[in-house]
Amino acid sequence: MVAPYSFVARNFLLPIYDFTKGTSRFKSMHVLERTQWLSLKDIQKLQLKNLRALLRHAFATVPYYRRMFRERCLKPEDIKSVDDLRKLPVLTKADVRRNFNDLISRGYPKSALIPYVSGGTGDQIRFFITKEQRSWELAAEFRAYGWAGYRFGDKCMVFWGSPIDLAKHQSLIRRFSSLLERVIVLDSYVLSDDILEKYVLLMRRFKPEIVRGYASSVYMVAKYILEKGFDDYLHPKAVITSAESLLDVYRHTIERAFGCEVFDYYGSREVGAIAAECEEHCGYHISAENVVLEFVREGEHVSSGESGEILITNLRNFGMPFIRYAIGDVGKPSDEVCACGRGLPLMKSIEGRVSQFMAVYDKKLGRVIPVSTAAPGLFSGVLMHLPIEEFRIIQESLNKVIIKAVKGRGYSEEHTKFLINHIRKYLGDNIIIEIEFVDYLPPLPSGKRTVFISNVNPFQ
Repeated sequence: MVAPYSFVARNFLLPIYDFTKGTSRFKSMHVLERTQWLSLKDIQKLQLKNLRALLRHAFATVPYYRRMFRERCLKPEDIKSVDDLRKLPVLTKADVRRNFNDLISRGYPKSALIPYVSGGTGDQIRFFITKEQRSWELAAEFRAYGWAGYRFGDKCMVFWGSPIDLAKHQSLIRRFSSLLERVIVLDSYVLSDDILEKYVLLMRRFKPEIVRGYASSVYMVAKYILEKGFDDYLHPKAVITSAESLLDVYRHTIERAFGCEVFDYYGSREVGAIAAECEEHCGYHISAENVVLEFVREGEHVSSGESGEILITNLRNFGMPFIRYAIGDVGKPSDEVCACGRGLPLMKSIEGRVSQFMAVYDKKLGRVIPVSTAAPGLFSGVLMHLPIEEFRIIQESLNKVIIKAVKGRGYSEEHTKFLINHIRKYLGDNIIIEIEFVDYLPPLPSGKRTVFISNVNPFQ
């Protein structure tokens, strides 16, 4: 049963808010809520129709893509399927910087474009979006939240660490929007015991129906709740995590603390909503009406269940199209069919950023291969069970790893020896391992608490 406020907010306040902002999230939501139940075949037809419209527009109005097509002796009609996208080049962040003006559609006045900045650390890009794209991506985002049981107007508490987003939430418009939607956004960039206590007490008063946030931030809140014995009264409908890899230990701890299911969501500033878990938790439904995802390794599409770099084609941004954009993430495609009945295609998992994969030289293959640091037994599984409060692993080169860690109670030299021997068992005796103990590990400038950073790209 829909709560009275949620019904009023969804059917009256949201359309009014859309009208004042010049967006059409309300209209787009109605479309996407219907199309998710189409068959996979029909969704693929819709996706291809949207892709062809984008390619025609890009060829006609975007100098960069007109040049790319002509250099390859191609026309938009030569792209007859999603697989044919491989005929076009990959768009990197460096390409966006070098060709910034030529990527902007001449079919849009600058006044109709909204400036944006991507997330990430040290590799950010500037770009433009349109109000139409914003409407579609918000509609897909809230559709995904709906799979977790969220309804517009439900009380929601958000733990967020991005300085860019937190600054935006200080504006009068954002404050009004948050009040309308009954959302409280809390700064999780620094989470000391004092701050955690304050936030948990606020949660107790506010009684959120939904908790959202950075995976690591919600995990730290959940860990604090369990340690202090506060888990007997905090029971939201669901927790929605995003922005970072949802490690198994994060999911289990959050579910124990909040007594509800965790739904993982995958999105980006460049594209908006990309994929999310539904109630079946058998993978991530791709927002195929809005995006095309490719999974590639060494220039070739990978098979179902194999890891590949994710390339994204945004089907809704006609103002500054991104076609085959290398977003810097790694995932696994899936050919499974979800029992929920939605026809939206699945991706098996989000493996993390490219920089979160260790580069390991395989002697048998004679080349460098990527190894997920979230794989059981390698790093996370061991470090999580040692008396270590926090850790960050940095791969400097193929033969050097630096571990920064905060010691926990009971840590001894024997733990250090065990850790070094364990790593060498996987990476070889020649690996150089430096362990640096610190009092505190601050988040990255993005607000994320990334546990592994590699300076070697194993997918190239």
